[in-house]
Amino acid sequence: MINNFIFATMKQLDTSIIVSTFNSTEWLEKVLYGYNNQTYRQFELIIADDGSNDETRQLLKRMEAEAFYPIIHVWHEDKGFQKSQILNKAIQQCSTEYIIMSDGDCIPRKDFVEQHVKHREEGYFLSGGYFMLPLDISQQITKEDIYTEKCFDVSWLKKHGLTSSFKNNKLYSGVLKASLLNALTPTNASWNGHNASGWKKDIIAINGFDERMQYGGQDRELGERLTNLNIKSKQIRYNAVVLHLDHPRGYKNEESINKNLAIRKLTREQKKKWTPYGILKDDDPAPFVSVIVSTYNQPEWLQKALWGFEQQLEKNFEIIIADDGSKEETTKLIRSFQENSPLRITHVWQEDHGFQKTKILNKAIVASKGEYLIFTDGDCIPRNDLVSTHLGLSRPGCFLSAGYFKLSMKISKQITKNDIETQRCFNAKWLLKHGLKKSFKINKLTSYGLKEDILNTFTPTSATWDGNNASGWRKDIIAVNGFDERMQYGGEDREMGERLMNYGIKPLQIRYSTVTLHLDHERGYVTKEMFVKNKAIRRITKKEKRVWSDYGIEKKVFEKELHSQ
Repeated sequence: MINNFIFATMKQLDTSIIVSTFNSTEWLEKVLYGYNNQTYRQFELIIADDGSNDETRQLLKRMEAEAFYPIIHVWHEDKGFQKSQILNKAIQQCSTEYIIMSDGDCIPRKDFVEQHVKHREEGYFLSGGYFMLPLDISQQITKEDIYTEKCFDVSWLKKHGLTSSFKNNKLYSGVLKASLLNALTPTNASWNGHNASGWKKDIIAINGFDERMQYGGQDRELGERLTNLNIKSKQIRYNAVVLHLDHPRGYKNEESINKNLAIRKLTREQKKKWTPYGILKDDDPAPFVSVIVSTYNQPEWLQKALWGFEQQLEKNFEIIIADDGSKEETTKLIRSFQENSPLRITHVWQEDHGFQKTKILNKAIVASKGEYLIFTDGDCIPRNDLVSTHLGLSRPGCFLSAGYFKLSMKISKQITKNDIETQRCFNAKWLLKHGLKKSFKINKLTSYGLKEDILNTFTPTSATWDGNNASGWRKDIIAVNGFDERMQYGGEDREMGERLMNYGIKPLQIRYSTVTLHLDHERGYVTKEMFVKNKAIRRITKKEKRVWSDYGIEKKVFEKELHSQ
């Protein structure tokens, strides 16, 4: 709905304000009164409605008679907390070049829009302030309190129960005091959904909000991508202020917060500017990452591994299943995932001629489309940060050596799809409850931040290429000709890593940064002769500092031997 076109024709609108809401008409009404009290009036108001019932629409219709500003109601069906999606839809409805964002539980002070307009500048976004009120004061504020600005008066608020705090300075800072406090505040000038603004062209340039993200930092992640685009942030938290009305947050959960933290970590480490999950959606973006998963006649374990990949925080990857001759049961399982799962899966298969893992891995490398390759096995369940962590920690001239956590057969069999979807199978307490014995290795499951960095640095374990969980650049793997196909079980993966190191590729230790759960199984294919043969090949590789294998992806030796016969 759009109201009051007369005003729009009298003065040209130059600012769009997006206000998000969901089933909170009592608070939204107070917010709308706040915008009707603004000193700067050349703006339109876009209501980004995340699926409210009809009460919100009726409120907006009533406000048409009172509000001087045009109101555009952007609504979508309620499918849980999908604020990022509705904000992107609202951005597209903005008719001006400059966008201010706030929430339907934030009453703007009368100079709110004026301050944003006054301080806006090309190449910058603005980070304003909010003043949190307790629920009892929030409920006491009336329409008259808003129009008279009493509710922004500290004396009035104290009279109604507000306690003294340094934060009260947000409500009564003059020009000089505000400038000084903005300069001295230890709070970063981040994009905060309660009170932030920027140029529409800059927001469009990074593709708006990442729609994978729900509650917890999704607004700041947009700001981090703006920063990566070289858009600087300007602090105005003591100039432009809103009163944040208290309310319960039933949609808040640890899972969404952890998911968002992982996405933000990747945005910062990779200096991402664009999200493929924003306003524009490439239905099939070319995968930057290929995950190569080896398997042989273990459909039960492979199913659990693929369930793990369905939970990945980073979605832009393909899976190449390197199948060393499995029977029809595995083919049927993979076909079922190809038809019913969002995963992009390619099945590369060869006839069963015994343990020929290196051959099928080379075929999978050739079939891969990604610039970056992650290798794991079909008996390893990946934690939901596996792809994002490998991608985030990847560096030119390096390969990554990550960790795996070995489980007993009993625990391996107990893990269900729901355990993987909820990620509780990676929880140390859950594993201990199901029979895991305590050991130092459990730190692989409990290490984050500083602890993770310390353990990666001081672990006595060398950073080797381990087929359970390792990654590197496709061009580097091609440069050493992939895996040596003479080699069977026992160090065949590490031998390729040794040639990568001889090539000048540095191994980085991340065994405490991301982990797979290694499910137990028998190894009937292992023989003593395999180990002896592989050790001899590795000895020559190290001694002669070999880079290239003549028995890899390109088989020049085989061709030469064939022609000489």
